[in-house]
Amino acid sequence: MWKKSKTFASFLVKDVEKGYHSEEEKSTPLLANNDRTRPASYEGRQRPPRPRKPTSNNMAPPPPTPPVAKKLTLDISSVLSTPDCTPGLDTSEYPKKFFRSDRRLRRLNTELLEAIGNHDVEEVEKLLKEGANPNATCRLDYVSAIHLAAMVAGDSLDLLLKHGAERHRQDRLGRTPLHLAAFAGNARQMAILLDLPEEMQKLIDNDNSSTFDGIRNQFELSFDMRQKAQEIVNVRSDLGEIEVSLPKTWKDNIDHMCMDIKGTVMGPGSEKTIDLVHKRLDLKARHHCTRFLLAAGANPNICDVMGRTPLDVAGSAYYYNKEINQKSFTEVIRMLLKAGSQFNTMKAGGMNVDSPIHTAVELNNIECILELLDAGISVSCLNSEGKTPLHVCVDKKMDDALKILANYNYKDADPLSSMVDVKDKDGYTVLHAAVKTAWVAGVCIALEAGADVTITANDGETAIHLAAALGNTDVLDEIILLTYQNGLIDCQNEEGETPLFKAIINGHLNCVETILEKGASINMLMPGDVNVLHVAAEYGHLSMLEFLMEYGDGVIKQFINSLTTPDRRGIGAIHFAVLNNNVKCLEYLISQDADIRLRTTPSPHKSATPLHLAANRNYVECAKVILNCDKTTILEVNSLGWYPLHSAGHHGSRDVISLLLQEGADLSEYTAAPKFKRTAIDMIINNVSKPTEFLEDVFDSYISSNSQNLNDSKCVVTVDYKILLPTACEMEQMKVVESLLKTGNRYGQQKLLVHPLLESFLYLKWQALLPFFYAIIAIYAMFVSSLTIFITSIFFYKDTNTDRPAYLAPHIWSYVVYSTICLIILQELLYMNLKNTRYFRQLETWIKVFSLLLAASLPPVVAFFSDSVTELPRHIATCALLLSWIELMFLLSRFPNWGYYVLMFGKVASNVIKILLTFAFLVIGFSLSFMIQFKSEMPFDGPWAAFVKTMVMMTSEFDYMDLFDEAHSNDLAKSLIVVRLIFVIFLILAAIVLMNLMVGVAVNDINDLEILGNIRRLAKQVEFLGTLDNLVYNKFFSTILPHRVSKRLQNKRKVMNVMSFCPGKTRWRFNRSVPSRIKNAIIDKAQQQKKQMEEEFHMETFKKKIDEMHEAIVNLNLSYKDTQEATNNEGTKEIIQGIKRLHLRIWKYYQ
Repeated sequence: MWKKSKTFASFLVKDVEKGYHSEEEKSTPLLANNDRTRPASYEGRQRPPRPRKPTSNNMAPPPPTPPVAKKLTLDISSVLSTPDCTPGLDTSEYPKKFFRSDRRLRRLNTELLEAIGNHDVEEVEKLLKEGANPNATCRLDYVSAIHLAAMVAGDSLDLLLKHGAERHRQDRLGRTPLHLAAFAGNARQMAILLDLPEEMQKLIDNDNSSTFDGIRNQFELSFDMRQKAQEIVNVRSDLGEIEVSLPKTWKDNIDHMCMDIKGTVMGPGSEKTIDLVHKRLDLKARHHCTRFLLAAGANPNICDVMGRTPLDVAGSAYYYNKEINQKSFTEVIRMLLKAGSQFNTMKAGGMNVDSPIHTAVELNNIECILELLDAGISVSCLNSEGKTPLHVCVDKKMDDALKILANYNYKDADPLSSMVDVKDKDGYTVLHAAVKTAWVAGVCIALEAGADVTITANDGETAIHLAAALGNTDVLDEIILLTYQNGLIDCQNEEGETPLFKAIINGHLNCVETILEKGASINMLMPGDVNVLHVAAEYGHLSMLEFLMEYGDGVIKQFINSLTTPDRRGIGAIHFAVLNNNVKCLEYLISQDADIRLRTTPSPHKSATPLHLAANRNYVECAKVILNCDKTTILEVNSLGWYPLHSAGHHGSRDVISLLLQEGADLSEYTAAPKFKRTAIDMIINNVSKPTEFLEDVFDSYISSNSQNLNDSKCVVTVDYKILLPTACEMEQMKVVESLLKTGNRYGQQKLLVHPLLESFLYLKWQALLPFFYAIIAIYAMFVSSLTIFITSIFFYKDTNTDRPAYLAPHIWSYVVYSTICLIILQELLYMNLKNTRYFRQLETWIKVFSLLLAASLPPVVAFFSDSVTELPRHIATCALLLSWIELMFLLSRFPNWGYYVLMFGKVASNVIKILLTFAFLVIGFSLSFMIQFKSEMPFDGPWAAFVKTMVMMTSEFDYMDLFDEAHSNDLAKSLIVVRLIFVIFLILAAIVLMNLMVGVAVNDINDLEILGNIRRLAKQVEFLGTLDNLVYNKFFSTILPHRVSKRLQNKRKVMNVMSFCPGKTRWRFNRSVPSRIKNAIIDKAQQQKKQMEEEFHMETFKKKIDEMHEAIVNLNLSYKDTQEATNNEGTKEIIQGIKRLHLRIWKYYQ
């Protein structure tokens, strides 16, 4: 019985081999529409009502409800007419009642379905006699044997009906065999299913009108036959899927290839509710089937669920890639029109579906087009693509059909407009469509039919806009005269583009000349103040730029530096050329006096110059053109205060960064912003991927050689330091290296200090500043010496009660001390002219400050307490003397060869202090324990004395015999064991474990320091050289010293921009300017650079030759392409393929 579709899961859990209850076998398996014969159990199981026909908001309201076919009303025949077993001959071999297993029956049913599909009538008859059920059904889509027989020619259908098959049963989609017979075009099978007399069935084969007139007369004479046939031919298939409960005797076997049957019976209309007339008409338009259905009483105005009549679907199988017989198609149209069929799709504002008029145009069927036009159809109806029949004519370039549709005398035509002005879904008229397809004949037909050139499409474009964009001068010439006469030569579309702008955008120079000759304004502006130069530069049309600049004696040249509004990016023509990386347009604009420093609007490009924009996009070729014209553009800043190098660093533009540095950009330059300032190298390191490797490659490029052979006397290695020497202020030579240090070490960038370029520069800088450093050392050595002599002259002779010599008079040496202190203070004041806090963050600064303060206070303190017994002068002298000698050690560590050891000393000292601070509580605990146990006697006579003695004991100075002598043993008799136990614990934890820990950590860090020591030494050297550089180059010195002396000192401290040496000449003057270690590193880098350049040159040459070979062989093959010899020349083909593969591999290598 019928019921609603189940879920997919229900089919998975259902056992297909399970039998049915005997009562269930006797139940009615299929629906009958006759309420009188419907069983009571069927109530409530009908299919749901069909949905109403959908309507579109953009369509006209549906036509009045046409007559709808009634549901098919038939007697329940599945039980009454179909026996459980196929009837056969009543013989002893085939008794009427016998027992057969379910599996055998299903196998026979399966073979029956396959035999029908194979058109094997004899096999069908044999299987029916063996017991196959004539109602055998495929379980996938409930396609039965009679469904398949209806689709194929032959006698299978007669055999099935003879053995009791149901005529009008439905499959899963609600289709009866009559639907499928109509679908296949089997008119005779349709007659059999309609149960027509045999005489009428024979007449079906004669395809002439008199035959079908006779059939119609027969139907009119027999009321019952006419009524029954009308019900059957107007029956509908159902919308959606339904499910049938099949008796087990009808089922096929589980190994049946159901998908083959599904593919056989699927077709147009299988997924929508459709009646027999629609089913027949939407295929190949076989007119004899249509004539038969009409003769049988089919309703020519019946509508499907979409509201289409049979006339509306005529020929729609064309859109399912089916072949349409044009003669039959025309005959069907005539037949339906004669039968009074109406149409709903071929009206103005129709249903936007493919209608017969569209199909007739697609087929270029002039006869059918005229039939439909005479029937009063509207050519403004749209198909599924939103096009009218006229637009389809243009797409197919059908002259005759377009002329007929454009010039037909329509009854309801608007006298004020032409029929060719009808629009498609995009608002394009026939003229628009013809222009877009560059169909000159169509343009002429549309204009001859009175097309309006002023009509705009949905995007505001007229026909001349499309013609200008197309670039076809023939089409443009046909339209431009009418456009000029209507004053629309400068009309704008929705984007504000005139035809002139459209031609410029698409690069059609001939169209531009034509439009300007017809009076178009070259000074016209688009919204946002966009002029023609902006557009030409944006799209990179060099020839267009040249023409526009020369047109009318250069009237447009006044706009060469004009800017668009901020909402249109606020840029000029030169900016457009840069942003599109169009080098040729950029060169031409510069040659025409375009401002190379022209700034954009503050928004959105932040008042950028062309060089800023090239830096943002990494357009290195554009940047080269700009810099070749004016190198000072690298000093221009945008509204953010950024130089081009800052912009390139912020956007990670590697190529432009390298170019700007080659042209003298300053890595240490700060942004000009008032608040947030950053150097260029800081931006590069924090925005470029793998910045350390990138900068290392950049530094490598500044070391070069002219030969790979180092023994060659002409081999010269050149080291260019211009990247480290800012051009803005040549005297601040340490700025770049200091800026590198200020970026930190997040990306390991401090290892760049050991690069041969930087290390050699620092060494040369040290050599240049060495005389000034000697002067500083001399001054401080005088201070330490005078302070030492002063203190010795006071305390040594006083403590020894001896007479001091006259040359050691304290008052004389106190003057010397004060003199050297003044010199050092002056030096420190010059140091502090650095405008940063780095000076106050250094330990050496505070050691120097306290030593100077103590030394300056010592003479008056000694004089004031000369007769007193206080020890304050002695304490001050001690601290001053110690700090001054420590500071002298730090100064001497500035020498490159000594700095490493001082770093080791400082590292070990810091580690020891960290460990002692960590374990200070352990030392304090032991010291207090010893003080208590020894009853505060010497050497533990107090907390401080106990702490000091414990620290001394940690260095293995235990004095065990003194601590546990006879006197102390007597005093400690009662606690001697406890004291010795504490001493043993101290010996293990402090003297052994703790001391070895400190030694181990110190040694381990020294090993690490050997790896990073050189980098740290160079970092310290950079800080000191920067300080010394600023000390020497000081405005105070420049003011007080004579000009000649000042100039000589400044030249003395400078490092030359370029250093070169010849490895093959041992007496070359630069050979000994740097240590051999640095010189060897420079030579290695130079050899690598030379080798890389040679490899690139050779590979580029090889690639060029391969390209030439490939081109030559391809041309050779093309020249013999039409000859039989070249076709069969496998050797040539193999060579070409080999060259192509080699070329591809080389291309991938370079990528």
